[in-house]
Amino acid sequence: MDQSVFNQFQSMIEATMATGEAAAEPIAISAEKIASALLGGNTIFTCASGPGTSIAQLFSDYLAFGYHIDRPAFPVINLNQITAQHTNDDRFSQALNAHGKGGDILVLISAGDSAAALIDGFNTAVNRGMTVVVLLGENDDLLTSAVSYNDIHIGNGGLSGPLTTQSQLQVIQCISALVENFILFISAHFNTPHTFHTRKLQF
Repeated sequence: MDQSVFNQFQSMIEATMATGEAAAEPIAISAEKIASALLGGNTIFTCASGPGTSIAQLFSDYLAFGYHIDRPAFPVINLNQITAQHTNDDRFSQALNAHGKGGDILVLISAGDSAAALIDGFNTAVNRGMTVVVLLGENDDLLTSAVSYNDIHIGNGGLSGPLTTQSQLQVIQCISALVENFILFISAHFNTPHTFHTRKLQF
């Protein structure tokens, strides 16, 4: 039994290393784009499929309530939560058409197989002039091919199953910390007040 426990932790450590090696650059770029959008008064949207739904909610909570520092809330809307009563494939698209605008950012977390609702939401975000940060799962060929030079794609480092979920969790935790650090640095360096909204937009 002890060896089985060790093997599980060894697999998680290897997954962490694979994520760090494969995704360090897009994670840093994502954090900078998200921070810049927040400083510009824009909103961050999150949506996901499968196990990623909990990660999208957690990321929304980190932005709204703080990750590791006490600060004003960042404006964030979790699309899974506001469309929870609906199962139609265009639910994310409808919500983005109602709330999204150019300069906003959609953070899309896929469990794999390029779910139709995610692809529809992705296309709507692009059409509205939003940047999309995509955390990919297995067999996400359709989402991968849809990502343009304006968007950011964070792969899963060749992981599968629960290890993909672990990897995506670590990615959003890293982004959350970097966003806070970036905004605090900008504010302190230029001695300017925060320009992001201070009201919670967590639904």
